Amino acid sequence: MLNILPAKSTPYPTIRSCIDDSIQSVAEGLSKGNKCMYGNAWQLTYADQQSPDQQLIERVHIPHISREYLAEYHGIQFSYIARDDSFMDNHFMLDMLVSQIASGMPVLVGFDSYNCPWCNAYRKLHTSHACLAIGLDRSHRRVELLDAYYGRPHEWVDFDELERSCHFYAIFTECEETRSPADWHSVLKHTLLNPANELQPADVAGHLRVYADTYLEAGISAESPAEYSSYFLMAANSIPISRVRYSLFLNYISGDSNPAALKQIADSYQYAGEQWHAVNQFMMKIMCSGNKLGQRSKIHKKMHEIINLEEQVLQELVSLVV
Repeated sequence: MLNILPAKSTPYPTIRSCIDDSIQSVAEGLSKGNKCMYGNAWQLTYADQQSPDQQLIERVHIPHISREYLAEYHGIQFSYIARDDSFMDNHFMLDMLVSQIASGMPVLVGFDSYNCPWCNAYRKLHTSHACLAIGLDRSHRRVELLDAYYGRPHEWVDFDELERSCHFYAIFTECEETRSPADWHSVLKHTLLNPANELQPADVAGHLRVYADTYLEAGISAESPAEYSSYFLMAANSIPISRVRYSLFLNYISGDSNPAALKQIADSYQYAGEQWHAVNQFMMKIMCSGNKLGQRSKIHKKMHEIINLEEQVLQELVSLVV
């Protein structure tokens, strides 16, 4: 068994990610940081509808945490492996767990929370959840999981059941840091104004406004609103999570110097995350109460207030850099 404790990635009980919490736990176990992996969290795009039945929230795209930044700034490599190849069978996964845990590193395992007894979605909703495998009892075919999201440090589960439900895993290794997070100006220039980025800071507000206007026009409709609401909230939570992530990133790179302007922008992103979370809750209530235009108009107005704030603080960040 590895000596790793569950850690929370944000102070919010509901604005968190199980993967973020797992990485936070690993980083603290290695006495390393991890907040620079949120350096691209300012990004958001809203795509054209791909099919008539594609839901509103499915057209919003938030970037994954940056494994590149995690390695460059913190010396932690994090590699996803989808279990979509025939050779990744039961024996392969068991041997991989034995090898990784013996090397002193946990394995992140992603599985269907419908089959996880301590998850809120147990026997209710098919959705992905992630835990760290930190121990193995091969003779009894059991795996010890650390669930940082739910704050459960020791959960023994049957290996065969976990293996059947597992759809991806990720392994951790240490590497040499190639960039320093000490100079906030250089970090911001690298993560915010990189010309290689497909999305630039000036583009984000436009995508958000199209998202808000599309919601005003049609709202959210579903054959079973109460049933769909759980899915929507889990998918839509990526927006507030990304904004809180970026607040944590900005606070981290400001360090001891703590520039007042940077701290104020970090606070604004934290506020934006809280407000987007509240908007999601109201969107669900409106959907379940008839999807009325008058109610959608109020939420639309609030969405534009948050978008204007995001546009302003991104402009201020760019001004700080240039």
